[in-house]
Amino acid sequence: MNLQTDTLSTNAISSNFHFTILGHIESSEGVNYLVCRENIKFPVNSLPALYPPGVLLWQAIPSTDSTGEISNLTLLNFEQVNLNNYQEDKCLLIGRVVQLGKKYNFTLVKVNRNGGKTLKITLLSPDRQMKIGHLWQIIAVRQGRFLHVNAGNLLKENPSDSDENLANLEEQNQKINSSNDLEKKISIGDLVPGNADLNEANGNNLTTKAPNSLTTPPPIEDAIAALVAETQLENWNIGKPKQRANKTWEWNAIHPSTQQRARVRIIGKKNPHVYQYPSIAQTDAQENTNLAENTHLAVTPLGAARGIGASCFRVEIGPYEVVLDCGSRPKGYDPLPALEYLNNPDLLIVSHAHLDHLGAVPVFHNRYPGVRIICTHGTREIAHIMLRDCLKVQNMNEDSTPLFDDVDLERTLFRLETQPVGVDFEPLPGLKVRFINAGHILGAACIYMTCGERSLIYTGDYNTTSSRTTTGLRLADLPSADILITESTYGADNHPSRKAQETALIDAIAEVIKAGGNVLIPAFALGRAQEILLAIRTSMTFHTLKIPVYVDGLVRSVTETFRDNLELLPESVQNFVKQCNREPFFDANEMPPIIPISNPKERPLAMAKPSVIVASSGMLSGGASVYYAQTLLERENAAIFISGYTDEESPGRLLQNLAVGDEIELDGKKITVKAQIKRFNLSAHADKIGLTQVINKVNPKHLILIHGCGNALHSLADSGDLKSKHYIHIPSVGERIEYGQAPEHLSQSQLAKIELPQEFEVSIEAEIEGAWLQIPLEVVENDPRWQLLANSGILKASWEGYHLKLSPITQKNISSQKAIEDAITKGEDCCAVCKFYQGGKCKGEESALFEFQVDPGGICAEFSSDN
Repeated sequence: MNLQTDTLSTNAISSNFHFTILGHIESSEGVNYLVCRENIKFPVNSLPALYPPGVLLWQAIPSTDSTGEISNLTLLNFEQVNLNNYQEDKCLLIGRVVQLGKKYNFTLVKVNRNGGKTLKITLLSPDRQMKIGHLWQIIAVRQGRFLHVNAGNLLKENPSDSDENLANLEEQNQKINSSNDLEKKISIGDLVPGNADLNEANGNNLTTKAPNSLTTPPPIEDAIAALVAETQLENWNIGKPKQRANKTWEWNAIHPSTQQRARVRIIGKKNPHVYQYPSIAQTDAQENTNLAENTHLAVTPLGAARGIGASCFRVEIGPYEVVLDCGSRPKGYDPLPALEYLNNPDLLIVSHAHLDHLGAVPVFHNRYPGVRIICTHGTREIAHIMLRDCLKVQNMNEDSTPLFDDVDLERTLFRLETQPVGVDFEPLPGLKVRFINAGHILGAACIYMTCGERSLIYTGDYNTTSSRTTTGLRLADLPSADILITESTYGADNHPSRKAQETALIDAIAEVIKAGGNVLIPAFALGRAQEILLAIRTSMTFHTLKIPVYVDGLVRSVTETFRDNLELLPESVQNFVKQCNREPFFDANEMPPIIPISNPKERPLAMAKPSVIVASSGMLSGGASVYYAQTLLERENAAIFISGYTDEESPGRLLQNLAVGDEIELDGKKITVKAQIKRFNLSAHADKIGLTQVINKVNPKHLILIHGCGNALHSLADSGDLKSKHYIHIPSVGERIEYGQAPEHLSQSQLAKIELPQEFEVSIEAEIEGAWLQIPLEVVENDPRWQLLANSGILKASWEGYHLKLSPITQKNISSQKAIEDAITKGEDCCAVCKFYQGGKCKGEESALFEFQVDPGGICAEFSSDN
């Protein structure tokens, strides 16, 4: 092998970015890692096809997340170096500051590379003289998994000087090195030689474009041959090919005798990639006994606690650490869940494909590439669309660092396993999991887990009411569980009739159209938009209006996925397609014509005549809907109809509170509102009634309320008798909830209501003078409620129908001077005039009420006159 050892030294300063890092290549489960000093491993996206074993000095391009942590590396070239002379990994760059942390704890720098992709790098410890928009030359050094600013200078705006400035910076860097006497040594003997053969299998240079033209799939024989070669098993049952991206095809397969599942992917003319679903290790009798007797269960929220966004939950169940959902937040400085609370996760299960539950899954997979990720088939189909669009939006945003890159995305989607709804499966020995249809969106599922004696249900997002694209969550499908983690989005609200809301929406649209106007319906691309299209498609009103309906934004891609997976939709939609032999969503030749906008240049035409436009995003926070709103808001004959949930700070929420003549700013443009604004409730979440129905059906000991704002969470917690039946938790991020441990704020009486029996049998013993009610000894001795009830020694009884209600006589009733006076006035033989009545208590040793506080008007057989 001929090595050009001077590659780095002669061409090191060829662009505005230069980062060198020392380490060796190590491979595990199809993923390459660069192992650095301190034995820190960084996943490698790509590296040269040929390189020598051992420790090398690599020129690299790092990807950083929003916290500044290096998530992966692209290795460009290398040189061999004297380890005794090498001191630290350094990054030299010229870039523009586009974001600064509020406390100057980080800076996001945008680096333009000549002939290369623009980089956005998050650095820690920035210079306090840095300002957003300024151009800086920076030296950063790697400390652990982060890059810290070591030195820097503000540059004048002169692009032609970039290379010269960077060369001067390198000279400055060399001076810093020469003044540093600290020697850092690495033991080559402790390192393992690398393996370049896995580079092709790691998914380099994958395209993320959606299919824009139909191509012929590779021969199925290629997929079968790859399966046989990888698994050494023949006679695979292989499904139909599915196009995932331009020139990317995929097959799912199952082996009939072993039930082994696998997936094959072929990209263009590259070698096929095979992923085998891991097999469950067999456990011996003792291990089975240990698992069956394990009672460990704890939950720690990593997101969506006391708010909405970045849903993620760490569940310790039996010997396992399971993660439920891994979502992102759409904006702000903290888009990720608190993954730092994870220790060594064994499994990630995803409930559905909304980004606040799915968006950080590629980040998780980058950090824990060997951990299985499982969802439903519908969720994986939608995930391809949602995550690709998420990456596209991230790359367009110059003010934030992308959470993941193309390679992270493709690796994640390829290894995303699926399991059917309603069928138990065992992803880890002794851990049983079941997906339960959640009724929220296509593919959404509640997650039921059991291990040993403990059980848990995580609802994700759900709806107990059916919609046009989903069948609502059936209460009968829910088992009981020790812990229930439930969303609480509408914990303070009850929804109006969905059918009535749909009818009102159609009528409102018709009114605007008949007056010659346009209607914009900003809609969530996933779920809501498809429901609205089906409502319009099946409406007799629209058959007579004869006006076009345009579909734009992410709605188009998601709707195409719905159309390609009709078997996952309700039977009503499937029957509509079969009986009418018609396209369910898009059809320009039907009435009304539903037309997808395929090019932004077509958008003005959609508003030129009366029309309906369904476009994402539903909150007017971005996407095509903002473009249309900027125009239609200034038209008096136009309308914008909000169709569901909006964040409190979103333009969609603000718009609902404005009147004609008020101003709003959309995408930097100030607009005077002239259009009609209305909101219709077509929510895909359960309301307060549905939430309490689910809670009562599961009947958990611990009820964890998440995914809701303050009012919704507390209103739900106060509903009915929930507080007397469950330990209710409204946790913050990082707060650990362990099964069996009651919340500290509960009083003894509240604990008794939850822990002690609510019902017990009472025996009746009849005597000449009446009857005795005999209360069980364990109630008398252990239940603080009985102590309160029997404190006076006498109870107030009242009939409620055929039920006898017993109530305590309070101290106020007993010791009231007025009560004593009233009893004496009656002239009856009662406690008030008994010689044993002293200080509100009975002192008659023969009385059954001896030493009890008694009602002055009470009577007993041991009465003795005070006279």
